Amino acid sequence: MKQKVSQISPDKLYASLLKRKNEQEQQARLKSPIVTANKYLVSSNRNSGGTSKIEAKKARPASGKDLKDVSKVLLKKTHARQNSKLVETKENSQNLSTSALSLLLKIKQDKHENKQSQIQQPKDLYNQETIQKKYQKLMEMTKQQQQLILKPKLFKGPRSISNPDISTMQLQIVKANGQSAAGMLYNGQTKTNQDIYKLIQKFCRRENDWYIQVSDGHGTNGHQVAQFLQEVLPQFVEQGVVHMTSCYERDKQINQVLKNCFLQTSDELMDSGIDITYSGATTVVVLSFDNVLYCANIGDSRAIIGRFDNKLSVIELSKDHKPDCFLEQARILQRGGRVQAYSDEDGNPIGPARVWKLDEDVPGLAMSRSFGDYIASQVGVICEPEIIKHSLLPCDKFIVVASDGIWEFLSNEQVVEIVYEYYKRDDSQGACQKLVQLAREAWQREDEVIDDITIVIAFIK
Repeated sequence: MKQKVSQISPDKLYASLLKRKNEQEQQARLKSPIVTANKYLVSSNRNSGGTSKIEAKKARPASGKDLKDVSKVLLKKTHARQNSKLVETKENSQNLSTSALSLLLKIKQDKHENKQSQIQQPKDLYNQETIQKKYQKLMEMTKQQQQLILKPKLFKGPRSISNPDISTMQLQIVKANGQSAAGMLYNGQTKTNQDIYKLIQKFCRRENDWYIQVSDGHGTNGHQVAQFLQEVLPQFVEQGVVHMTSCYERDKQINQVLKNCFLQTSDELMDSGIDITYSGATTVVVLSFDNVLYCANIGDSRAIIGRFDNKLSVIELSKDHKPDCFLEQARILQRGGRVQAYSDEDGNPIGPARVWKLDEDVPGLAMSRSFGDYIASQVGVICEPEIIKHSLLPCDKFIVVASDGIWEFLSNEQVVEIVYEYYKRDDSQGACQKLVQLAREAWQREDEVIDDITIVIAFIK
């Protein structure tokens, strides 16, 4: 057998083997029945295990056991160059199949990526366009809001026939008057008037701006402190607000400016040479800029608005700073003071709550904020103002600013009712005189002394 194999050439042997293999495959195809695959049927390995193995063996490609036998025969007696060619042909076919498969996978992946990019690109473009539109809309809304802030608001009144959307009403103070009266001592003598008021029209050289100030002095030198405040405080306020040309700028800065003005005035008072050990003054200031009011207050002087909207009502522009108010008392106690009223022999409280040092019965101040009052300032009495803003409405009719000589025995509602009768007559001076008279009569009925009485009334139209 070895001699016969050695005489047959490798090419003929390889061709005969391939021919035999092809014949076997053809016979296997003819014997196997044609069956349509059913996707709902599952083959059982237990019943058809032997058959599936035979069919798999028949269908196995030439690169299996047959080709291994051929390679063994060729390697035994064939020429080395021919053997190497056969091996290279096999390796090349395997490399080509793997490279073709990788190429197909790459083409499929590229198609998938291109498809995704084509689907996502319009969405991204749509998102960008939507974001751009929203950004432009927000910018337009911001510009409109800034224009509304910078432009002073006018409350609508009777509309023009030619242009019904244009307001023709602008609310402002049209006239203002004030009056101050000295009080009376226990012995019936007229005391030194420690109240004072300041009324400035065309404040900061602006046509519709007003400045109203009422100061109420107390202590031995209270009249000097009040006089000093009347001269110095308006100057600081004017320097602070004269540069404010827009509503937006004013709203943003006015609170801090007014606080600084009160603190600067306090520093100037300390250096003025006036003895403020047990002397000082309360102060309430109302600034009117077109349709907006700002009230800065320390102490128990008060400012209110009379409003008529089918009925009379009161709008408070300030709050009284009494020592027994919760926050005021907390500050005084924290700084080493105490809050207590006068007491009789039995220890019963008499009169309002007052500020005292912890270990001494001084100063006995009946308010928690004021200018001056050096001893009281050591135990929590401050001169920082509380600031309230109010935008005028068409139903706001007048402003009343007064010292506690008015408010001690007259309520806010009583004052508004009286002033409104004079408002209908356009008589602000008559309203001041009437309220001063009624306040003095109330003091005479209720107390043995009469406090100083000061009032300013401004009509709004």
